[in-house]
Amino acid sequence: MVEEVRDQGAELLEKWDWETARPTGTSVPRGYAHKNGIAHEGVHLWVLRFSGGEPEVLFQKRARIKEMYPNCLDITVGGHVTFGVMEGKIQKEAREEIGIEPDERELVDLGFFRYEEIDEKVFHREFQHVYLYVDERSLEKYKFNDGEVEGIYAVRLSDLAHLMREDFSFEIEGFNGETLIREKVSRKDFHPLLFAPSMVKYMVVLLQAIDELFSVGSVKSMMPVP
Repeated sequence: MVEEVRDQGAELLEKWDWETARPTGTSVPRGYAHKNGIAHEGVHLWVLRFSGGEPEVLFQKRARIKEMYPNCLDITVGGHVTFGVMEGKIQKEAREEIGIEPDERELVDLGFFRYEEIDEKVFHREFQHVYLYVDERSLEKYKFNDGEVEGIYAVRLSDLAHLMREDFSFEIEGFNGETLIREKVSRKDFHPLLFAPSMVKYMVVLLQAIDELFSVGSVKSMMPVP
């Protein structure tokens, strides 16, 4: 049985039922889950800025030492939920990766997205709990605590929407842990899975939700019910 598989020292995740989208109360090592399609819970936090007159979406820059997708711009905060953790799931990841701890009351909950990725290396099934969070602090106020993030960058919502339709080059502002910088980027600089067919619906809902939050102050768009 999967819940009896053990890998000493490995991070344990909670097994979720892929059909019912419910946690089972049993644990599985992270590596085993990713190789064998054992569904589990993940958390995503998209940090936004509205003070500049146009919505901006913050992207973390994955550290160059990361085994997968080093130096790519990725979701502001993302991670797996360790087995047994019931509260403060996204706060833990946000604190470790970018040095903030969002108030639960200020999070906009977009619900769960059923994600599946299959290739020659992984069989990854995850229920991704997605949140929005508006944070107007300047980029240099973020801190990268766990060594897995090397910078944070602000991308205009209009440029992100354009990028989802087609590849093009545009300029973004960022903070590399030491100084504010500006860089020109295109699709090659972002995590490639953001443009994968499996993420199309996710990104459509995300962009709609951000636009709604900016234009009317509330969100109707939600991730598809698993």
